[in-house]
Amino acid sequence: MIKYLVTICLMLLLYTNSALAMPPIMKTSELRPGMQGYAETVVQGAQKVSFNVEIIGVVNNGKGSPKQILARAYGPIIDDTNGVIHGMSGSPVYVDGKLIGAVARAVGQDVLPYKFYITPIEEMLDIWNLPDPLTVINKSNIKIVDIPSLEEYEKNQDDFDKNIDKEVEKYKSKHLATPEGKETVKGKAQKRLEEILSGIDIETEEDKNSIDDEDIVQTDKIIKDLEDKSKTTIDADKLEEHISLTSFILKSLQKEYKSQASDLSTTKMMPIYVSGFNDNALNFLAENLKYKNMTPYATGEFISSPIGNSGSDIKENATLSAGDPVGVVLAYGDFSAGGTGTVTAVDGNKILGFGHAMTYKGNVNYFMTEADVIGSAGGILNGVKVSSFGKIIGRINQDRFNGVAGILNEYPASIPVRVKVTDRNLGQEKTFVSKVAYDEDILPTLASSIVYASMDRTADRASYGTSKIKFTIMTDEVPEGKFERENMYYDPKDVGQFTVGELTQALYFLCTNMEKPSNILDVKVDVDFTSSRKTASIVSAIPDKEEAKPGDLVNFSVTLKPYRRENVTVTIPYTIPKTQKEGQMFLEVKGGGFVQLAQVLQSGLAATPQDAANLSTVDRLNDLKNLNKNNEIVISPTIDTQSEVDQDKAIKEAIKLSEEIGKMSKKEREEFNKNRESKISTDYVVDNFIQTSIKIKK
Repeated sequence: MIKYLVTICLMLLLYTNSALAMPPIMKTSELRPGMQGYAETVVQGAQKVSFNVEIIGVVNNGKGSPKQILARAYGPIIDDTNGVIHGMSGSPVYVDGKLIGAVARAVGQDVLPYKFYITPIEEMLDIWNLPDPLTVINKSNIKIVDIPSLEEYEKNQDDFDKNIDKEVEKYKSKHLATPEGKETVKGKAQKRLEEILSGIDIETEEDKNSIDDEDIVQTDKIIKDLEDKSKTTIDADKLEEHISLTSFILKSLQKEYKSQASDLSTTKMMPIYVSGFNDNALNFLAENLKYKNMTPYATGEFISSPIGNSGSDIKENATLSAGDPVGVVLAYGDFSAGGTGTVTAVDGNKILGFGHAMTYKGNVNYFMTEADVIGSAGGILNGVKVSSFGKIIGRINQDRFNGVAGILNEYPASIPVRVKVTDRNLGQEKTFVSKVAYDEDILPTLASSIVYASMDRTADRASYGTSKIKFTIMTDEVPEGKFERENMYYDPKDVGQFTVGELTQALYFLCTNMEKPSNILDVKVDVDFTSSRKTASIVSAIPDKEEAKPGDLVNFSVTLKPYRRENVTVTIPYTIPKTQKEGQMFLEVKGGGFVQLAQVLQSGLAATPQDAANLSTVDRLNDLKNLNKNNEIVISPTIDTQSEVDQDKAIKEAIKLSEEIGKMSKKEREEFNKNRESKISTDYVVDNFIQTSIKIKK
C-alpha cells in the first residue's frame, strides 16, 4: 500500500513538473516562409482558443538589433476580433508543436491588423537571466502590511495604526536647512540675491509671460488697500520679492522630473492603462507621467472586487500556463494602473509574457495579478480585450524590450495609500484605498495623483476652491516613526494640484534616499474640500508700543479682511530678539506661504548647492515639516526695501549674519531661527504681507 502511494505521488510530481516546464522551442534560423502554426490566447472568460498563423519571414536588421518574425493571422477568432488586438500580446505561437515566440503587435495603425510581429522566444529567454537587485527592497511585504475593508478599518482604526507603528524602527536623525527656490515675478532685491546664490534657478521668460492679467489687477488692488489702511507704506517691488512656497515645491519637483526624463522628442511614450481616474484626474496624471515617458489611458481594465473586501488580495500557490491572461499592475485598488497581456511561457515559478515592454523600465517591482477577460471589442483598428485585474499572484521583476518576466508567489513591496475626502458642498465623505507598488521613480506621482483623483470623484466637479490636507507617512526614516504635515490651500481654478504638492515632495525625498531604499509602510491622507473661497488679506499690524528694548514683548494687533466677510482682529505676541541692534527694526507680517529671499538669508535658512547635496532624507523631511503654513500669520524680521541702497546694505548685513549663523552649532542655530519669528493659525489662507517697524533702544 505504501509503495503504491509513493508511486502515485511520483506520478503526480512528474505530471506537475511537466505542466510547468518549458516546451521545446524553435529558433528563427529554423523558420521558413509559408510555415503554418497557431497562437493560443483567451478572448472571453477563462477558455483558451487558438487562431491560425502563417510565417511570412524574419526581420533581421543586424548589428545586434532584436529580430522580429512577420506573420499573418487568420481563422474564425481573428475574423471576430478583426485581427490581432491589444491584450493578445504575449500569446504563445507554435509551429510543428514547438514554441517560436510571442504575439507582439500588429504591423501598423493604417492597415487591418491581420499581419503582425512575433517576438522570438530565443530573444525572450534572456530576460530570465537578468539581475534583480530590487528584490532587496521587499521589506514591506504586502502579506504583512495588509489592507482591511473599509468597515474593518473604521472599526479598528487605532489598532491598525498601532500595528503599523510596530513595524517602524526608530533612527537618529540630523537636521539641516531647506534650500530655497525662486519666485514667479522678480524684484530688484531678488535679482541681486540670485547673483549671490548661484544655486537658485533663474526664471525663464516663459514663466514671466504666464502671469495672468487678473492676478496683476488683484495685486495692484491689494497694494492700494494696504497703502490706505496700513500703518506703513508698501510698494509693488516688495510683493515681487516674495515667493510662494507651494508654487516653488511644484515647480522644483517638475524641474527635477524634467532633468531625470529622457528627451521626449526621441523617446517613445509608453502607454499605461488606468481606471478610477475621471477626466480632470487623468489629465493631472498625464501631465506628471510625461516626465517618466509614460502616457495614461482610461480603459476597461479594473479591479474585479473592491480592495480588501473579499479576504486577502493575494492568491497563494497560484499557477499560470502559456496562453493565460496576466496583469502587470503598478497601482491596485480603487485606483489602478497597469495593463493586461498574455503569458508566453512558464518554467517552474518563472513566467514570460507580453512579447514587448510595458513601461520599459528594466528591473522593476510590480504586482503580477490574475486577469479576467470579460470580452473583446474588435474594430476596424485598435481592437482591445476588456479585462479586469484579479488577485495578486506574484511579482513582475523585469520589464524589457522583448517582454516582461515575473515570479509566481513572490510578492512586491507595496505602500497602502488611504484617502478620506470630506466635501462640504455635497455634505458627503468618501474613502478610497489603493496599494502602490514600490517603484521609487513613480511612487510620488501615483500616490499624489490618487489623492487628486479622490478629491475629483468625491466632489464630482472641477477642483477649484479651498482645501485642508493632513497626511501621515509611516516610515522608519524619522525617529518618530512617521512624518506628518498639514496645510491649507485656495485656488480659483485647480486647488487639487497645490493640495498634493507637499505630499509629492515628502514622498520624493523618501524615494531619492541617497543611502538606501526608504521603508515606507503606509500613506494616510485626510482632505477637507469646499468650493468656497476662504482667504483673507492682512490690512494692518499695529504694535502696542512704539519703542522697545531687545528681549521685550510686543503685542501686534493684526487686522484681517476675509473674503466677503467682516474684518477679524487677532493679537500676536512677538519677542524682540536679544541680539537686535539699536535703531529702526523692520518687521514683516505675512501669510505663512510667503518667504522673502532677503529674509531667507538673514535667518540663515539659505543653503548653497554644496550644502543642499549633503542634506540627508531626514534633513529634507524635517525642513518640510517646519515650513510655515498658508493659513498662518507670521511676524519676522526683514530688511528695508525702500531703495536699492538700502537693499544692498541690508543684503550685505544678511550675508554676514548668515555666515555667523553657519558657524553656530545645530542647536544654537535652531534656537536662533526659532526665536526670530512668531506665528498664529487662522481659518483662512492668508494671501498677502505688509511691513511695519518699531524703534529699538538699548
